Amino acid sequence: MRLIGTPGVGEGGARRPSRLGRRAVARGAAILGVLAATAIAGIAGFGPVAAASAPEVVWRVISDNATLVPATLARDHVYTAGETAAEAWTRDGALAWRTPLAAPAHFRPRVADGRLVAVGRDGLAVLDASDGAVLWAATPRAAFGAPFVHDGRLVLGDGSDVVAFALADGRPLWRYTVSGAAKVHYAPTAIGDTVYLGAGDGLLTALDAATGAVRWTVDRGDLWQYLRQLAPTADGRVLVAGGYKDELFGLDPADGRILWRHRAGNFINSQLVHDGRVFFWSPTGWMVALDARSGRRLWRTRTHRFGHDGAADWSMVLAAPRAGPARLWVLDMAAVLHGLDLEDGAEVATVVLPFPARPFVTPLADRAGDVIVGSLGGELARLRVPDLAPAASAAR
Repeated sequence: MRLIGTPGVGEGGARRPSRLGRRAVARGAAILGVLAATAIAGIAGFGPVAAASAPEVVWRVISDNATLVPATLARDHVYTAGETAAEAWTRDGALAWRTPLAAPAHFRPRVADGRLVAVGRDGLAVLDASDGAVLWAATPRAAFGAPFVHDGRLVLGDGSDVVAFALADGRPLWRYTVSGAAKVHYAPTAIGDTVYLGAGDGLLTALDAATGAVRWTVDRGDLWQYLRQLAPTADGRVLVAGGYKDELFGLDPADGRILWRHRAGNFINSQLVHDGRVFFWSPTGWMVALDARSGRRLWRTRTHRFGHDGAADWSMVLAAPRAGPARLWVLDMAAVLHGLDLEDGAEVATVVLPFPARPFVTPLADRAGDVIVGSLGGELARLRVPDLAPAASAAR
């Protein structure tokens, strides 16, 4: 395994030769030049990025996958997958193992109980996270959705059904069919012994995690169709969900009662629940932090000034926000990575990535400023992002 662009770093693990020929390298350099120019001059009507710098490349490798799904950090490894294989990389960028997949992976790998779960619409595989050995696999009746692992169970959509498998051996546990023609694309979530589902039928459904039996349903089709990215607070007292319009909801896990609502003014693509707060980007031009218990706004940082010169504007946000030590990381479509202070939203780090980016950023939990990112060509990199001095923008 050869590390790219990091002289002096040792090698480890066999890997196939690089796919990057001269034409691909030239094409990549041209694309990177365009991205660098857009970070300075702005794209699609958005202005330049203030004080963007270059990150330190700690390591940079080529995956066996041209289309990487978001990376997962667990067990001191970086796990990723794609159309070809599941892979584990050490924190130093050495390949620990690589396992071919029978079906392409489309969702971020989940790691739990010593197992790695790689799921695509056409199949799933559960691997030993230590060596990549395939423990069991399954194919859907229709198409798998995003998975959720909880208390020894793998729960995910299969067309209009929700299915649960025993994580240890793949034994089918239960199957629940949603109403109407709804399809289960988004991952369920769970608190204790209850699984929660917002499948696209206008319902919030609570299921018994052991049997799949319905405990209760709430019909709020007037407010939502799907409920996206269901996520509980750490204390399990609030279930945060994105509606399929422009609202976020804080729901009572006991009965589905709405505890708070926040209207963003435009469609919210994704949100993050972290440390008692909810973070999201609104296309109205704001990064926002809410108190997850009350829905009260804690801060907001302007990302776009529509109709003005756009001197400090970002490009449109590409990936879901992710939290690391003291920082909220947000990747935009110009391959510019923005680091915001978690406490007040001030922009304290801004870098242009060294390649056109896949839509994810994965921060290291124990190293402030270090993130894992991926390229459109299948590269995986660990970057070290310096803080700005002074900050590029202030919280509003």
